[in-house]
Amino acid sequence: MRSSNAYASGMARVLITAFEPLPSTMGDGAADASRILAETWQGSAEIVARDLIPAYTESSRRLRASVAKHLPDAVLVIATDPDATAITVERLAVNLDDAPVPDAHGAQPIDSPVVAGAPAGLWTTLPAREIVDALAARGLPARLSVNAGGGLANHVFYVLQRELAEWGVPSGLVRVPPTAPAAGALALPVEVLAEALRTVVQTVLGEAPEEAPAAEPELEPAFDPEATQPFLMAIQEPIAETPAAPPRMVTPTLAPLEEEPAPASSLPPAAGRPEPAFEPEQPPVLVPPWGPTSGDVPVYEPPVPAPAPAREPRTDGVPTSHAPEAPAEDEAPRHPTWDEIISGKTAD
Repeated sequence: MRSSNAYASGMARVLITAFEPLPSTMGDGAADASRILAETWQGSAEIVARDLIPAYTESSRRLRASVAKHLPDAVLVIATDPDATAITVERLAVNLDDAPVPDAHGAQPIDSPVVAGAPAGLWTTLPAREIVDALAARGLPARLSVNAGGGLANHVFYVLQRELAEWGVPSGLVRVPPTAPAAGALALPVEVLAEALRTVVQTVLGEAPEEAPAAEPELEPAFDPEATQPFLMAIQEPIAETPAAPPRMVTPTLAPLEEEPAPASSLPPAAGRPEPAFEPEQPPVLVPPWGPTSGDVPVYEPPVPAPAPAREPRTDGVPTSHAPEAPAEDEAPRHPTWDEIISGKTAD
């Protein structure tokens, strides 16, 4: 067996033994919590988790074998108390077996000593009050108990303390609430039980529980006008949004489109020559068709020509009277009527 202060040098080994649940019990999470702690432990010590069969003779034998094999520097016995209202640290193991229910093998000792001729009681060597204070500091319900009663957990507790009486290592019994709710009892999830056992081990080893570092507040970077480009500067005022114009509805129509006037020329007029006046284009005159039986032949009426503009005096020295006159326009031909065509008489 290593020295009792071996855990102070970082070479400690902690043995955690827990009872397997009886077939008739519900919510016994002691063994599961011990395994979770052993798998997630990251401290300086080594955690060894072993299960105990819930039987008087077999549990004592397996406990002695585990202690002899691993030579631990601290030993914890974890048991579930169905009526517990808090995590309980037992202070006194009683040399008495008074089982309220049979064990897994059917044994139920009544009013018999654990070890004949041995002391009536053995004290725990765990820092019981420090463990309770550490659990309470983490918000977990915890309390001290005077003695462990006369059940199976007390039997193993007494065997452990008598076995390690001369070794001088911390050892004792810790009872935990069930994981399933019961009438008048406290129920804690198995993950919470594992964290409670972690606090117990840290207290036994003298290690302070790890606290999560406080999150540092995020500070906004100071504004540097010289290092910030104008297009990267923050907008001080929100940009006013211009409401979108409603869509323009076009009503279809069969009316002819109005012709837009031709754009005026941007070139200046020639020197000494006035700009010609704009004359609208005359629409053509439509002549209805006619035939031999339609009666009188319609007379074609040509469009009346627009009057010629007045001549302006010439500026090149030639008299206006000597300017050549425009030839007279020929008269429009006359069409004969049907009577003239049939009679053969035509007007000259």
